[in-house]
Amino acid sequence: AFLGKQEAAPREYAYGFRDRMDEVYDMSRSVRDKQYRYIRNYMPHRIYGQYLEYLWRAPSMPSWEQAYKAGELNETQSAFWKSKPYEELYDVNADPHNIHNLANDPAYRDVLQKMQKANHNYILETHDAGFMPESEMIAREGDSTIYAYVHSKDYALERILSAAEMATEGDAANLPELIKMMSDDDAVVRYWAATGCVILKKAAMPAKAELSNLANDANVAVRIATAEALYQLGDKPTAISILKKALSDSNTMARTHALNVIRLMGEDARPLLSTIKEMPDEAGPQDYDIRARNAVVLKLEK
Repeated sequence: AFLGKQEAAPREYAYGFRDRMDEVYDMSRSVRDKQYRYIRNYMPHRIYGQYLEYLWRAPSMPSWEQAYKAGELNETQSAFWKSKPYEELYDVNADPHNIHNLANDPAYRDVLQKMQKANHNYILETHDAGFMPESEMIAREGDSTIYAYVHSKDYALERILSAAEMATEGDAANLPELIKMMSDDDAVVRYWAATGCVILKKAAMPAKAELSNLANDANVAVRIATAEALYQLGDKPTAISILKKALSDSNTMARTHALNVIRLMGEDARPLLSTIKEMPDEAGPQDYDIRARNAVVLKLEK
């Protein structure tokens, strides 16, 4: 409250987040004080400008995308169509459009560490549920609520957050630890281990044997992340097999997750086209898998 009897001192930070937008997955957290804005990207391997059916109804989006593909944009204008750094830091007073990323500037190391800590602590303080894949949220809430679950002792957020932070750095030096995490008792830790290999791309090749074992994991989100990692390492048949099975999973968000990966495979996803087109058409309050399916079909049948 900033007026009246309940007025309190201003907070030091304002926090923000980005998660799934309709049928498309992304994940970021942000912290802002009076001068700086810090963003931590937990899906740095995804571009900012992922195709989203609803957003693309605005003429500005396809126009912007076409200009990028035609090579008509400068570096700043093109950034939206590229993958992200895992950290961003901006001086919002000197740089109100947040163009100049200071995260790797040694002169701002103290500021960066301060904002990193603020982000980390807030995630733990709020029991941030977003570090679970949505299919896992649905599975774990059961007959209760996800709020109740993340406030229980069963939600090992400190360990999960540590795994997520390491995985999303994109540092090949972390690969031995990622391999260890692939055998963790918590499926969400295993999910982040596989996601770390996705982010590392070819640099994850030393983990291919362990990823092949993870392809048979009991958890669907782990298998889908593993499929994407194996696809990037050249094992297309295993990736296709995992994703095809996920398309018939009873969990709506597992199907949506799988289709997000399939959409990025381009022509390599064509063997899945008939299975995708056979997915049921009944739209409900959570029809995100249908929207994701339509985007894949549109891309492959252009």
